[in-house]
Amino acid sequence: MRRDCKGLKVTEPACLPDRSGERGLTLVEAVIAMLVSVVGLVSVAGMFAIAMKTNASSRNLTTATTFAQDKLEQLEAAAFQRLADPSRMTANPNSKGPQDALMAGSLEEDVKMADGSFYYDRIILAGANESEPEGTITVVRPDGTAETRRPDGTVYGGNPFGPNRVSYSRRWVIMSSTESDTVDRRLTIAVRVKSENAPAGKAPEQVDLYTVLTHQ
Repeated sequence: MRRDCKGLKVTEPACLPDRSGERGLTLVEAVIAMLVSVVGLVSVAGMFAIAMKTNASSRNLTTATTFAQDKLEQLEAAAFQRLADPSRMTANPNSKGPQDALMAGSLEEDVKMADGSFYYDRIILAGANESEPEGTITVVRPDGTAETRRPDGTVYGGNPFGPNRVSYSRRWVIMSSTESDTVDRRLTIAVRVKSENAPAGKAPEQVDLYTVLTHQ
């Protein structure tokens, strides 16, 4: 039956909406809904953290690959006879045959020859809020000399970051075949770049690149 509420206050029981068919949330249901939301938010946060770590790892691998490729190009541009100089090579303990019987350098340890030649260096990469612009690269040689390159292309000698700073270590090795005439030799060059700032409990990112050179 319709109620005539003319002249009555809206708060009068007779004029209140009939909600007998409606059902609200109980306290238990509200708590369950809240728990489901919390679990969902925690899962999303975990996925975000994993994505951040994956992006950082991918960025480190890309940077390491760039530094390895840069060194390979430098070695490829060097005189073939100098790279294959027998006086700088020793027997390769891990040789798999005559094609790599001789070697100079190492991917596993720092090697510096008596004549001053070396087969490793250190790379410093500037981050944000440092004395040098972000992206500045400094290559530190074993003799203490260094070259710094800013993102704008400016290059100067010296290390602005201090002697103990290192972002990546870089090593290389030259393996040679055993032909008596050095111009007939086949050279295999390998470069390894490893990140030296890996998070605790995580293996450092590492890249190995190889190339083969002949005199022809």
